[in-house]
Amino acid sequence: MANLIQPIGTNTYFRLNPQKLGLFLFAIIATSFSYSQVNTITIHKAHKIYVCDTSWQTAEAIATQNDRIIFVGTLDSAKKLFPQAKTKKHRGYMYPGFIDAHCHFLAHCRGTKELNLWGIKDLRKIQKAVKKFSRKNKRRDWIIGRGWDQNTFENHQFPTWKDLESFSKKPVVLSRIDGHAIWLNKKALNTLNLNYDTLINGGEILRLPNGEPSGIFVDLAADWIQSFIPKLDETTLLKAIKCESKKCYKYGLTTLDEAGLEYNELTFYNRLHEEGLLKMRIYAMLLANPNNLGHLVQRDIPSTWRLHAPAVKIFLDGALGSRGALLKNDYCDRHGHHGLQLMNRNEFSGTLNLLYKLHYQACVHAIGDSANAIVAQEFSRYLEPGFDARWRIEHAQIIDPKDRKMLDGRSIIPSVQPTHATSDAPWAFQRLCSDSSQKRGLKFYDPKIGAYAYKDLLKQSNCIALGTDFPVENMNPFATFYSAVFRKDIQGNLTEPFIPKQALSRKEALWGMTYWAAYANREDSYKGSLEPGKLADFIVINTDLLIAEESKIKKAKVKKTYIGGERVR
Repeated sequence: MANLIQPIGTNTYFRLNPQKLGLFLFAIIATSFSYSQVNTITIHKAHKIYVCDTSWQTAEAIATQNDRIIFVGTLDSAKKLFPQAKTKKHRGYMYPGFIDAHCHFLAHCRGTKELNLWGIKDLRKIQKAVKKFSRKNKRRDWIIGRGWDQNTFENHQFPTWKDLESFSKKPVVLSRIDGHAIWLNKKALNTLNLNYDTLINGGEILRLPNGEPSGIFVDLAADWIQSFIPKLDETTLLKAIKCESKKCYKYGLTTLDEAGLEYNELTFYNRLHEEGLLKMRIYAMLLANPNNLGHLVQRDIPSTWRLHAPAVKIFLDGALGSRGALLKNDYCDRHGHHGLQLMNRNEFSGTLNLLYKLHYQACVHAIGDSANAIVAQEFSRYLEPGFDARWRIEHAQIIDPKDRKMLDGRSIIPSVQPTHATSDAPWAFQRLCSDSSQKRGLKFYDPKIGAYAYKDLLKQSNCIALGTDFPVENMNPFATFYSAVFRKDIQGNLTEPFIPKQALSRKEALWGMTYWAAYANREDSYKGSLEPGKLADFIVINTDLLIAEESKIKKAKVKKTYIGGERVR
């Protein structure tokens, strides 16, 4: 698997070698650049520059021209090569711009204009929030929100429509924190007036003892409900995007991996870029439905330096928190229930076959060990050893070690979210257990389960991409780094490391947010490290993430963010 960690199309031959670099630059300048363009060269110096290339070199300065890096080395060498260049000195440590390898930016932006329940752990406080939001937004016909998690409630049980009954006279629709379940009040159930006896493969409608819907809809049943809920208007959404993109830049994010878009959302992004309304680079996964796949076949997918859409997102199962993840064994806290399979085996294999023929990436949402077993088996049918497909398993949360071996030697990349491990820690093994862990207590971790095993996944695949899954988690990439390395949450709720043997090193975590994330995106030839020829996407942080004390990692701040050589923060 050496090919997984080698740069493709980069100019590392000229790194830190002034003589060869000078010849290289002379050839480029003589044939391509005018005198006026040469004067746009800028030298950037920092306390230390982490190049994040495969040889893990550091530097003192980089030089940029227009949107590209043209030099990496010492400050003296840069000044000799470019005597007319302007020099900017940055107080801090420079890194490639962070890549969030799995998130939902548009969903996050919509959520900022709705009722935000993220972090509210008490049912009574949620009820008060619904009541307050309903009073403040009298002109809204529907109360829409997101962020509840029944695992934080006192009884750990799913709520029902009765729990919302006296807090709003309007229809109320609240998505669970992971987006895999939805909670409706009675008014919403009556307003929609759907046939709630409808059987939905890959979905579940929870019911009260008398058989009527409880108001909780899981996975594809939740998607069914969502299709009837009013959507946020474009003008309001655009205001949210402008605001929230600034927060992304504040955290040093320069590329977002949108994990599941409709075709019209993809073209919306393209329009924002064309009109100069968004600087953020987007790597997009189109949702696997007939309309979107039709556009792939027609080859009418937009592609620019800011918008790259080489992938399709396939949902194979649900989430562990809502008991939708597809498990080999029963849920420990719900006997007889294995979770939900959202796509049957034949349809899944057929979709992979199409993507294989079109040379697109398959990015499969798989959380449970049964779902991951299906992915490993089907991927191995198409991906011969040595074939550079870079197909991805999104989340790869619970993988039986026996199935994990099928990843070896194939171009399969686990795309994980370290904060999921630390967020799930208080209740994960109430859901998951083996015979051994049941005997020793539900919180005992049995390695045979293969849960949140990021170090083992890295050993198997030689590459791991790290993301946040925001708005399911916080968009803060330092929380990703902290959870990956220390196996605790940055907020301090988890005081003991969760499965510490599965911690990544600091270097591995940083690579997972830069070079390996770019590799997982098929973008490593022009992104992910600060090498000559690559895009000038870089950040300056007040902290050396590779050597700073644990407490300082928590307080790390991004001082400056550049995208394509342009400062956006």
